[in-house]
Amino acid sequence: MVKKIALCLLFLMLFPMQINAANTVKVSFIRQGNLWVYDNGTERQLSYARHASMPQWSSHGDIVAYAENDSLMIAPLKGKPLLVEHDVTHYQWSPVAEELAYISNGILVYYNVKTHEKKRVAVGVDQFSWFPEGDRFLITSAAALAPTGWGPVKLYTVSKYAGLDVKKVEAFTTLPAENDSFFAYTTSSFKWSPNGQWISFIAIPTASMSADANKLCIITKEGKAFQVVGDMLNVPNWFKWSNEEQVLAFIDGEGRFATENKKFTLKEMPVFKEHVFTPKGFADWDFTWTEKDNIIISRVPEAGWSNDEKKRPLPFLYSMDVKTNKQSQFTFPQKGLGDYAPVYHKATNQTMWIRTNRKQANLLTRVKDTKNDKVLISGLDLPGNYYELYRWNEVFSVYNP
Repeated sequence: MVKKIALCLLFLMLFPMQINAANTVKVSFIRQGNLWVYDNGTERQLSYARHASMPQWSSHGDIVAYAENDSLMIAPLKGKPLLVEHDVTHYQWSPVAEELAYISNGILVYYNVKTHEKKRVAVGVDQFSWFPEGDRFLITSAAALAPTGWGPVKLYTVSKYAGLDVKKVEAFTTLPAENDSFFAYTTSSFKWSPNGQWISFIAIPTASMSADANKLCIITKEGKAFQVVGDMLNVPNWFKWSNEEQVLAFIDGEGRFATENKKFTLKEMPVFKEHVFTPKGFADWDFTWTEKDNIIISRVPEAGWSNDEKKRPLPFLYSMDVKTNKQSQFTFPQKGLGDYAPVYHKATNQTMWIRTNRKQANLLTRVKDTKNDKVLISGLDLPGNYYELYRWNEVFSVYNP
């Protein structure tokens, strides 16, 4: 009798933990042009104007920033959406506080969500990222066209309290000038290695050139030792640092067709040692780090371009150990379905991904070490499709504290 009671108590202790783990998942997503959130097992619609995209979670996970056409909006989980600014091109949450920075008409601004106070930081800004400490920015000044040709892209650092004071803007580095092997008009946002010693970014040429090739670059936190480490499409989600080591993973390969010449590659710092993991006959796309040495990636049979959509291959997910190169198929979608954009949710040991037939999309999930795939959210909008390249960050974002 005592043994049975003990087993019942153990079950009651474990079962709520499982429920709570599932309910800690938060996803912001776009459905029929409107912003929705999945929170605590419940879906709620937050916007109604039917032009929402690009949801981003705040660092504390209680506010979603999103674009409404060219306007920047914020939507608290409890409350009504609020207009922050018109004519916004880029925005990013502080990594440590409820502060949102954005670019409007070339001016970098940061916005305090609690006080609704806006402070202009610097002018002539084309791209930016917060430093990990949340006290300053790394900013890009785009190249200028002169009678002698394009000038170089310049990077600067600036305190969030600069208040348009040019004396508080410090030179960080200047990218190489246009030459036969390198040309940049601007950059992507910036990503720091786990120890903060290395910064990665994409050097982006003019739009027509960028459609086929951009340069993935690395530089030290002091703005030194600039290196080009690969050629890739302008997809910021296709390069990511390991969560624990100074290892940069990215999808290498030129060409606008996503179904060919896209290779999953690692670079080890500081020796720049390279490893390529994509087997012959395949192309790799979106990926996520799940553990120190494990990746889950969206992979497709390599194929030349076809105007017939039915002849273009659909992807599935693969799991790989980057230390041993052991690879195994992770998902087995039915014919006519493809699996995209895996995201690992560390707090609950779940992998989430998009499954779509190119007309409808669902978000699926699987808890680690199980084979049970479940639909978490149905009826997500599809982002634009450019030669089979889908930018899924336009339609969903998983909160990963």
